[in-house]
Amino acid sequence: MALARAYHFPSLPAEPPCEAPAAEAAPLWLALHFPALALEALGVAAPEPLAVTEAGGGRLRVHSASAAAEAQGVAPGMALAEAQALCPGLTPVNRDPEAEQRTLSRLAERCLRFTPWISLDFPATLQLEVRGSLRLFGGPEALAEKACQTSAAEGHAVQCGLAPTPAAAWLLARAGFPAPVLEAGALRSALGDLPVAALGIDDKLTGRLARAGLRVLRDLWRMPRDGLARRYGRDLLRRLDEAAGSRPQPLRQFHAPPRFRAERELAMETEDLTQVFPLVEALLAEFEAFLRSRDAVAAGLELELRHARAAPMRVCLRPRRAGREARQFAALLRERLDRLALAAPVRGLLLRSAGLQPFTLPMVDLFAPEAASGEAWDELLDRLQARLGPQALRQPVLRADHRPERTESGDAPRSGEAARSPRPLWLLPRPRLLSKRDIRILPECERIETGWWDGGPVRRDYHVAVDEAGARLWVYRDAGTAGPWHLHGLFG
Repeated sequence: MALARAYHFPSLPAEPPCEAPAAEAAPLWLALHFPALALEALGVAAPEPLAVTEAGGGRLRVHSASAAAEAQGVAPGMALAEAQALCPGLTPVNRDPEAEQRTLSRLAERCLRFTPWISLDFPATLQLEVRGSLRLFGGPEALAEKACQTSAAEGHAVQCGLAPTPAAAWLLARAGFPAPVLEAGALRSALGDLPVAALGIDDKLTGRLARAGLRVLRDLWRMPRDGLARRYGRDLLRRLDEAAGSRPQPLRQFHAPPRFRAERELAMETEDLTQVFPLVEALLAEFEAFLRSRDAVAAGLELELRHARAAPMRVCLRPRRAGREARQFAALLRERLDRLALAAPVRGLLLRSAGLQPFTLPMVDLFAPEAASGEAWDELLDRLQARLGPQALRQPVLRADHRPERTESGDAPRSGEAARSPRPLWLLPRPRLLSKRDIRILPECERIETGWWDGGPVRRDYHVAVDEAGARLWVYRDAGTAGPWHLHGLFG
């Protein structure tokens, strides 16, 4: 019977794990706060006193004010009437939250060079998680300075704050405290002198806390938690815990909208666009695959023809209907390129997308699937416009005016149907006085009385009339009078 021999291998020396220490793995948030975002989003840069207003408490209140208005005592939260009493020359402007959101999204795209994790959940603030980017940009101070310079280059006033929690970073940025707080244990000391109103609570609760002698955050942290929650609500306790880092605060991540960009270099320069177009079709095929993979359509695109010794030439397409078919874009581009006069030989191409939108299936009639839609008609109009020029096609649209001579406009809308109206489509250039002829006035009447505010007053009673030949006329006379009839339009 063979004896088993046991072999003893020397054990490997214990090594520390390769994971980073907990202090390095903890998130670090850089908050970029834009105190004048409401004014900057509106594009208002006038030197006179301005105030952005919003409704609150049943009346208009000042959301933010320009430097000239603040110098005269106008402050956020003030009633508009009070602000105008302090500053008689104050110009109020309505707040536009959508413009602010667009501005923040544009700034977030600029800041993606610092970190892929950005949130827009805080008002007028970008939250950047930058723990993994510190070494790339030379440390927290250098990274914060570069991020502020990027925002300032876009023409925005910015304040930054750096802390282990997003709420604390936001509080530091709003308070104008640029020194970074890198350890969670130092948050209470750094935030202790901030006023209670900095938490973003309502004025009523702030007043109650002030009457109890609780004016700064340090005063709140000294109070018993249970008593604070019973008297002032758990929302206040939640905000304090999020700022101190004892309670997690989930945020939504910002994702930049997808964009298509592709380019091609020619083997040799050419002035013959027929040799360029196969490359254009290849780019359009990539564009269609890009859109289909994302279940999207494009409202337009831009083709750039590059030259060695001249500025690039750009061809922009904005069809009436958003699409994703390479065939459709190729037909329109061919029409445009056939009429294009090159400034220099082409050496390269660049194709960019514009206005990507989610794809939605067209609505069709279940019982009449063969019914014609407007897609073929729109495609024909796009090709005519690409061949004849953007001003060659005109389509009537309705204006918000009751006067018939000012109702229809000859503008050509990008999409949509032509204006529909129960009035006649054929209007005379000028109303014509009807001679004595046998007409029969129908009882239906439309009174138009408007235009007194712009120097073109109209006060008329319109009727449908039938003449001796059976033609239907649109006639009127001055309202409330038995004056002569005027012919203004003809029905088909």
